[in-house]
Amino acid sequence: MFPSIIALAPEDALKLNDGALLQPRLRKHRHSAPDAPKCKKLALPTLEGFVFEKINRILYLEAKGNYTALHLTDGRQLLLCRQLGDMDRLLPADRFVRIHRSFIVHLKHVARYIRNKHGAVVLSNGVTLNVSPNYREIFVAAMSRYFYGFQP
Repeated sequence: MFPSIIALAPEDALKLNDGALLQPRLRKHRHSAPDAPKCKKLALPTLEGFVFEKINRILYLEAKGNYTALHLTDGRQLLLCRQLGDMDRLLPADRFVRIHRSFIVHLKHVARYIRNKHGAVVLSNGVTLNVSPNYREIFVAAMSRYFYGFQP
């Protein structure tokens, strides 16, 4: 019997280091799955298991140490057992943008952008969140792609 041959993409291939098998490196940049625009619900990891919520109901996510607070349009708040960076990689990049080391917002729910020293966003529920200078350029680029006619 011949051994099976498995073809791996270069980024998924395992590397040998002195005979030891290493785990593939996790990608640190955001990506959207090919079917992300078709996806309507997201599996959200909680302490009890998973909660399935419609993506359009997510207002913003807030870092809470090693956890993430998810704020929904109906006023509910869920505590997720993942860090904000992990959630950032899970969310569709065309709809969500990180505006601060502690916040990710859903662009659909941005009602206003306030130009001040660094900038701030007002969401559809009235919550105002500051835009960090470190994330301002990324945020402005995402707003320009999402909103027709947006020019900071």
